[in-house]
Amino acid sequence: MLMRRALRIMLGAAVVALVLHAADLATRDCRLAPYLYDDCMWVGIRMHLGLPAGRFLRVGVLEAVGIVLALILYFTFQYILACRKETPNASHSPPAPLPTMRTK
Repeated sequence: MLMRRALRIMLGAAVVALVLHAADLATRDCRLAPYLYDDCMWVGIRMHLGLPAGRFLRVGVLEAVGIVLALILYFTFQYILACRKETPNASHSPPAPLPTMRTK
């Protein structure tokens, strides 16, 4: 139980670190870019996919990257780093008393 929790915490920390690195690439100005305000992630995506250099495409790609990174963080905190309260098993807890009706 403790080992599984430690593994989940390490996995969650690794996912958060990768998301923060991707966010850093998406916001850092790249020295290799032909334009002053091109981000490193945009330059890499543009060269890989063969997209033309345009402000609208750059904004659209970075908007999509931001949404994907936010979703990854949400699902990481929701499912990997979730604090789940364990419910006791039926065998460990006493049965609930049944209501009785008294008539006089």
